[in-house]
Amino acid sequence: MRKMLSDLLGGRKFVGSGLIKMNIWFMLVFILNVSLGFGYLVHTVKTDYQQVRQAADLRIQLLSLENALVDQETGQRGYLLTGNNEFLEPFDRGMQKYAEMSAILLDGAATVDEHPGFGTQIKALIEMGSNWKIEYGDAQVRKVMSGGSITETELLRSKRQFDEFRSEEAEALKVVERLRDERRTTMLHNLTYLFAAVGCVFIVVQFFMLYFLQKGLTRITLPIIQLDRAVASYESGNIRSKLPAYREDNEIGRLVENFRLMHEEMEREKNVLTETYRLINMLNQTRGLDEAYQVTLESISSLVECERVSVITQNEIRGFSIKALLYRGAFTRQETPLSGEEEDVYDLLRGGFSMIHADWSKYRAKGSITDQLFESGIRSSMHIILRKEARIFGVLNLMSEKADSFSQQDKERLELLAPMIVTALDNATETTRIRAMAHHDGLTGIWNRRYFEESLENLMLSQERDSDPDKQPFSLILLDVDRFKLFNDTWGHSEGDLVLKHLAALLEECVRPEDIPARFGGEEFAVLLPRTGTEEAKTIAERIRGELEANSPSRQYKVTASLGVAEWEDGFDRQRLIEFADRALYQAKEDGRNRVVDSRTLRA
Repeated sequence: MRKMLSDLLGGRKFVGSGLIKMNIWFMLVFILNVSLGFGYLVHTVKTDYQQVRQAADLRIQLLSLENALVDQETGQRGYLLTGNNEFLEPFDRGMQKYAEMSAILLDGAATVDEHPGFGTQIKALIEMGSNWKIEYGDAQVRKVMSGGSITETELLRSKRQFDEFRSEEAEALKVVERLRDERRTTMLHNLTYLFAAVGCVFIVVQFFMLYFLQKGLTRITLPIIQLDRAVASYESGNIRSKLPAYREDNEIGRLVENFRLMHEEMEREKNVLTETYRLINMLNQTRGLDEAYQVTLESISSLVECERVSVITQNEIRGFSIKALLYRGAFTRQETPLSGEEEDVYDLLRGGFSMIHADWSKYRAKGSITDQLFESGIRSSMHIILRKEARIFGVLNLMSEKADSFSQQDKERLELLAPMIVTALDNATETTRIRAMAHHDGLTGIWNRRYFEESLENLMLSQERDSDPDKQPFSLILLDVDRFKLFNDTWGHSEGDLVLKHLAALLEECVRPEDIPARFGGEEFAVLLPRTGTEEAKTIAERIRGELEANSPSRQYKVTASLGVAEWEDGFDRQRLIEFADRALYQAKEDGRNRVVDSRTLRA
């Protein structure tokens, strides 16, 4: 619906767009009619109701005025008959109330336009009550209070004037009743006319709307029937049958154009399918984890146009890291921990649905990495959850420098590929793990002798291929734990294994990243040192010896080792290099152990 409204506002035509526009206009006219009618209805009812309410208030005020004078007359009579001062309280209260109601009645009567003489009538009524108070009420009370007495004639005159007041008040009430009935009748008539007018406008609007809708439907239906006949002829294999010719800006003309675009889309889908098969085939042939990541990212980049593809998985500290990255065709396999983006990754995985962020200027993950990417030009992204059944492997991220670069179809396609990608990466991970196990020592965890010999062979081959006379040599260190058999007999084999693990960890700390420490056999270890001469190798060997002597795995004993150093020379084979290093190691033991010996001193 949002897309349709966006197309309409943008002036884009599609099948039925004119009909929808016309329908919207009629809806707007209808809503305007209803809104104006309702507004006028509320205003009219409110005004008429106020008039009726005013008449009702006048009636209540007249009755209140009468009650106020009754209170005065009752209080006066009780005081005159009994002389009890308590009767003066309702008399005084009635006086105060009479004054208040008189002011209110005069204001209300002045607004009655239907009966011009009503205001004069109310004024005379109020004056009559006030005169009774002055001539009889106050006068007779004061006379009694001064010790006098009231004659029956005076009482009768007072009662006669009071009754005249009530008669005049009854006449005023009749006028108010007629006024209220007239205003009620006027209000009902106004409502009837208003509803009739709104109904007539509604009927007229509906009539025109139905007329134009029918006309628009006829304009659309006839061309569609012709188009259907042309398309139906394709069933017999007559794909050359021509579609009806329409103007480019015609709605049906756009439909014909969409048939052509659909054919092109089918061709693109065929290419995507071919690329998908290629991806599956290449993933099945990968031999390592790095290769699997690279094949995956390169194939995804071919399937969906983008500038950057990466895979995010959980790391050892239960955070998230970028495991592999393909940016503008350059592949990088380096773990990069996320910063603030982790919260968005958690939300994505908890939600369980892949996402498209169509415009980074409106929304993107919060973090330093995404901020840098936005500054570098990234404007949209798609995030596919890599899952297989219930297990989640990680998140595949595609990023583009164009906003709205990814479609729902792209997302659905990659979601279908996700289980195959997870399977391939799992297989590659397992293959890498098995290879690592085959090249690592089971006890100490460092490289084993097989890997040592393969590495030594590669170093020798590289030296033979290098024709530079100033090429850098490489060296070998062999070391052996001193008196290790006696140590095992004294402390036991478990403690001996602990010493070997300690020595292996120490080797990995002391050597450089490019060096290759390995367990050569038993308590004997070897370290290959690429691009290293004898003097530098002796320095490294001395550092290893000193660290081992100073850092024993237990305070109960001290562990030392003897080390032999040999440098590769032209004409050396693998066995000769190992033999020279072994002789130097043997000489170190003969010289008293816990020392480093250079094989060149044995040949001097």
